[in-house]
Amino acid sequence: MLRVVAAAAALAIGATVVLAQNAAVIDQRKQAMKAFGGAAKSGGTMAKGDAPFDLAKAQESLKTIQTKVGEAKNLFPDDSKTGETDVLPEAFANKADLMAKFDKLAADAKAAEAAIKDEASFKAEWPKVTSNCGGCHKAYRKPPPQK
Repeated sequence: MLRVVAAAAALAIGATVVLAQNAAVIDQRKQAMKAFGGAAKSGGTMAKGDAPFDLAKAQESLKTIQTKVGEAKNLFPDDSKTGETDVLPEAFANKADLMAKFDKLAADAKAAEAAIKDEASFKAEWPKVTSNCGGCHKAYRKPPPQK
């Protein structure tokens, strides 16, 4: 009987550790996605003309996207499917597609970074980068709650 209790306690402790790791990865993933969103918003306001074009800010946004893609690709372990997450199960079922979408986003951001020299080139290149966002959001992210 004592062994059964000890085994149950060990399992409970192990489960707690896994849940804590799960929550930490989900939190890191959320932070990476917030950074994507911030970078996209910064560039988006310039693209719409709501903020003046600033080459340094545009380049910073593109660098953030590239950096966060590299981080985000490591933040989808199978043990992070559940918990406080907006990621749909399809992201884990189609992980190769998700990773390919991340790779394309990073490549497009890198190409844009090299191509953008002024406002005209920014307005031509920025949509190529942000067009990647919808593909992941529609397929792999829970829709935001209706207001």
